[in-house]
Amino acid sequence: MALSGGRDSVALLHAARAALADGALPARLVALHVHHGLQAQADQWDAFCADLCARWQVGYFVRRAVVRPLAGEGLEAAARRARYAALADMCRDAGAGLLLFAHHLDDQVETVLLRLFRGTGVAGMAGMPAARRLAPGSDVLLLRPWLDEGREAIDAYCAAHALPWVEDPTNADPRFARNALRGRMPDLLAAFPALRANVAQAAAHFAQAGALLDQLAAERLARLAGPGRDADTLAELDLDGLRALPEGQADAVLRLWLRELGMHAPSTARLAAMRTQLLDHAGGEPALHHQDLVLRRFQGRVLACRARTLPAQATVTLAWHGEASLAVPAWQGALHFTRDDTFGVPEAVLRQPLALAPRRGGERIVLRPGGRARALKQAYQEAGVPAWRRAALPLLWAGDTLVLAAGLGMHRRWPDAGTGARWRVEWVERGGDEAWVRPG
Repeated sequence: MALSGGRDSVALLHAARAALADGALPARLVALHVHHGLQAQADQWDAFCADLCARWQVGYFVRRAVVRPLAGEGLEAAARRARYAALADMCRDAGAGLLLFAHHLDDQVETVLLRLFRGTGVAGMAGMPAARRLAPGSDVLLLRPWLDEGREAIDAYCAAHALPWVEDPTNADPRFARNALRGRMPDLLAAFPALRANVAQAAAHFAQAGALLDQLAAERLARLAGPGRDADTLAELDLDGLRALPEGQADAVLRLWLRELGMHAPSTARLAAMRTQLLDHAGGEPALHHQDLVLRRFQGRVLACRARTLPAQATVTLAWHGEASLAVPAWQGALHFTRDDTFGVPEAVLRQPLALAPRRGGERIVLRPGGRARALKQAYQEAGVPAWRRAALPLLWAGDTLVLAAGLGMHRRWPDAGTGARWRVEWVERGGDEAWVRPG
């Protein structure tokens, strides 16, 4: 379970430990602590949690989270993203299939009210779900078993068992919206005694409405979505099909698509800006950054591309001595060589000094035996390789002879090949944790 060291998580850890001791839960209990390093007390909180788990004989895992806000992302959102990533890593290390959070009824009410004040949509007004996957496709189920319990019940539990905990000093800082709202909750509850129950009930109604909207959006999305066609593209949407939808349905489809790609749904204003730039504007190739993705429009498609740093545009000299592959870290990839005496590059060509270099302009290539030479720019356009991808695709030269254009394939005209050995050359580009082969 997630253990911050605060009152609520300490109480839940104690209760879960007691349930395990009684045999009520046939599972192993471990505590997962995320060290954000954002406050001076972070080391003390880690020490407190470690000591508590040692005394209670509970396995303890801690992970330092690196909080780096992405473009347009605040510190709080960045910390949350880093926290969930750290928890996912620790669940994997611990072999955990369930992750317990100590959020309670008052947390839920505050969350729903804050989202209402910020103008959130139907999905946001559903509040925090009692159960969901930790991330899209994750095997870990996140559970919030105390969403129906009020703060006073947890206070009473802590008092009954004399539980210790640590206090986060920022919880008393009214500059934070949640703290400001929490300070006004007693007055609201005095004026509206049924507020907590009614807000929780409204959140349940919103959750039902959101599920119906997601079902409708999923039906539309299934007809419009497809896998990415290149290594940088995770997925794509049919642009004409998306444009044909009413504005509200197009927003719902875009929002669901981003969630299924593991991203948080954008705000209403941000989503409207995305729709305007992707659907309404006909010219150009926009690049819209959203967390770890860049949304682009290209050849009748909306593409969800990886946000990654392009390789250095440098010329790298190489010498090939018959190896199966040559790694080229500067270009984030490797050259692969396979014997192909029918259509490969003559070995005599490859034994020359080789260079992996960026395009200079004016290059021409023959992509099939007996074919005509074409300008690289034209060949890339016909192959559907967008301009932003071409900057990451090097050319392989043997002296002044073009051997390979990454993303297109090998040069295929070798009039003086003779009868010696030939080799198929492929560029294997590496991005993130994946590797893939470009056709040669």
